[in-house]
Amino acid sequence: MDRNEQLAVGRRLLGHIDGRTTDLADAMFHNRVDAYSDRERAARERDRLFRSQPLFMGLSSRLPKAGDYLTEDVAGMPVLLVRGPDGTLRAFANVCRHRGAPVAEGCGNARAFVCPYHAWTYDTQGRLLGVTDKAGFAGLDIGAHGLVRLPAGEKHGMIFVRATPVQAGEAADIDVDAVLGSFVPDFAALRPETYPLYSVDRITPRINWKFAVDTFLEGYHIPHLHRKTIAPYFIGNCGTFDSAGRHGRMCVPRTSIEALRDLPDDERNLRPHIIAIYQLFPNTIVIWQVDHIEIWRAFPGRDDPGRCDIEFTLYRPAESDRPEKHWAKNRDIAIRTVLEEDFPLGERMQIGFESGATEEVIYGRNEPSLVHFHNSIRSALGVAA
Repeated sequence: MDRNEQLAVGRRLLGHIDGRTTDLADAMFHNRVDAYSDRERAARERDRLFRSQPLFMGLSSRLPKAGDYLTEDVAGMPVLLVRGPDGTLRAFANVCRHRGAPVAEGCGNARAFVCPYHAWTYDTQGRLLGVTDKAGFAGLDIGAHGLVRLPAGEKHGMIFVRATPVQAGEAADIDVDAVLGSFVPDFAALRPETYPLYSVDRITPRINWKFAVDTFLEGYHIPHLHRKTIAPYFIGNCGTFDSAGRHGRMCVPRTSIEALRDLPDDERNLRPHIIAIYQLFPNTIVIWQVDHIEIWRAFPGRDDPGRCDIEFTLYRPAESDRPEKHWAKNRDIAIRTVLEEDFPLGERMQIGFESGATEEVIYGRNEPSLVHFHNSIRSALGVAA
């Protein structure tokens, strides 16, 4: 957020604190529990949400140099992201054009990618450089057998990819500003490009991917579930919510915001006292912490709607004199809070969803970010419930 937006959000939060209120949705929201457990629904989500929508893949600092690459499975599409010698970030299906083996694994830096099966070789711009046993492939059009291109876009230090191949006549570039919509000024002000990667952690809890996102979309549970960890630092069940198309932004106040109450706007620095939580549709949570950025991305399990794959990344500011132990502590707090409190309870709730004991869950008006998220999912899927 830019300064004017921060000040406006700060005033709203102080008003809520005074009135013991919070931003409200227009109405309560009823969601069928099979949205978290039905296989047919899960298949529709993989197709409509994860294969047809531009997905946030991380910050540009994950691939800062020419030749830097990373691989990832996105709802069944093997993805290879690589920065070319021209500085352009490109995305490809990580599938050799000979027999389909992945041409790269993990992450690193490379001048070329050599398929481990038969050593077909591709450059960092996806072009097929050559094949082994040329006589066996005489007449093969080398130029037409490069890696399959996926649409990608990079701006504001943010990377987006669509996990469906570029079609004939279609542009390979994603318009990042169009994806972010009215949140463009927020991320332009945040300047994600100035935050290098600090850590990457991956987990596979037994919960639906939407449950993982839900965890971050309301502060109602903080005084209860997190009473011994982070609750003392936050004012629970108090927040603002703003939408940008299918994206959402929830801001929650730290208890320290009270120190600003008597200061005029020109002396207020809201950054240390407000946590901004962005939900980038469909599956990403970007948390603008006091001095760093935390990102959680959830992907559906391949065959089981009750499982998901989650990546947690922490990005620290490039210019900081904070010692290593400060960033290690922040990483530890984030992981422990989610893995020891949120997700274990979530796994028990997932079992409850699958048991048939109840037919629906209810999101209250005091949970507007949750309501917006699930309304957006219904809209994208074209379903009424």
